[in-house]
Amino acid sequence: MDVPLIPKPQARLYPLDCAIQHYPWGGYDFIPKLLGGDNLERKPCAELWIGAHPQAPSQVLGLAAQPPSLLQLVEGYPSEILGAGVSRAFRNQLPYLLKILDARQMLSIQAHPNRDQAEAGFQREQQLGINIKSPQRNYKDANPKPEVHVALTEFWMLHGFRPWAEIAATLAAEPGWQVLAAAAGCHPGQAKPGWESQGDQIRSLYCQIMTLPQAEIDQLLRPLADRLQEHPPGDKNHPDYWAYLAMRDFSLPGGHLDRGIFSIYLLNLVHLLPGQGTYQGAGILHAYLEGVNVELMANSDNVLRGGLTPKHVDVPELMKTLVFSSGTPEILTGQTAAGPERFFATPAREFLLSRIDLFPGTTYAAPPGHSADALIVLEGEIDALAPGQNLALKRGAVLLAPFGVPYRLAADRVPATVFRASVPEVQLT
Repeated sequence: MDVPLIPKPQARLYPLDCAIQHYPWGGYDFIPKLLGGDNLERKPCAELWIGAHPQAPSQVLGLAAQPPSLLQLVEGYPSEILGAGVSRAFRNQLPYLLKILDARQMLSIQAHPNRDQAEAGFQREQQLGINIKSPQRNYKDANPKPEVHVALTEFWMLHGFRPWAEIAATLAAEPGWQVLAAAAGCHPGQAKPGWESQGDQIRSLYCQIMTLPQAEIDQLLRPLADRLQEHPPGDKNHPDYWAYLAMRDFSLPGGHLDRGIFSIYLLNLVHLLPGQGTYQGAGILHAYLEGVNVELMANSDNVLRGGLTPKHVDVPELMKTLVFSSGTPEILTGQTAAGPERFFATPAREFLLSRIDLFPGTTYAAPPGHSADALIVLEGEIDALAPGQNLALKRGAVLLAPFGVPYRLAADRVPATVFRASVPEVQLT
């Protein structure tokens, strides 16, 4: 069958039709309502993907009778969509993936590789002939997966290892857990001779937890499970609450307990309010627990898991990926420049997330020479204006603004909030 030719994109804005990922942990209401629909079947709607990832690329409307995917459009016209600088820097690929994520249940304990690890891991698994859809596959692509997100509702998550003093206090307080520290050679208040940092102690402790026989994991976690079962916790700002849910939702065959439960006590428990966020760089162990956010990441689906999941857990590969520094995570609130745009800047070279708040009678003008911008209306209504275009957009509408297309956003009737995914200016030349 002949594949129809994709027309060359013009200097205009293109609406996008985006895929929903129906992962079991997803919520039932937020994403369907955002898109103006119902979910009468109560099907989990976990993520809305806005981008050109091969697994679920967005469809580009208004270009051809048979809408091409954004992946096809970028592959066919990389310079026109991305600009020469971004096209060259990222091998003719849209470097980011924008998501709306609704976590009704907690996600797995996980971390993501850096660029070198992703490229090496992807090449290795390709050479081994592991099918790209195999559940044993660690690397689905050759890209890193740094992430930034901003909460749209109250949001709970785990992010990075707690300060060593807090971890040590937890090990000392929980019955039976003192043996974990001793077996790993960790002692509160002191480092093993030759160790350079507290990160070495955390590495040793975490390796011990992840490699213990299942029978010993059960023995260590059973007193905790019995206590929580007898007195179910109700405070979401305490690790016990999430450990109780994890024991309920991630029970293993034969009544065994998931070792990922330990991570709930080893990692920082973070409670975000709407408008706050965090950045997850390579190797940072984390998990989303509950809530809705807008998330922007490098265009990747590479995940190394550490428990609380029925999916593949590759402990040696995870250990090679992790960063074992500890401390309190930075809470991002964004920075304003001139105009209505608030930037959530990160070290990532692939993306920049911003929030644009418009009030009736105000406008936003895109910076000249921008790369491909993805825009989603989260609240209210806007008019999107480009040469020869005036698109009236309601809540849930998604747009692509190709490289250099001059555009403005205006709120004439009601206040509006738009999130913009773009490429940092440093990558444009």
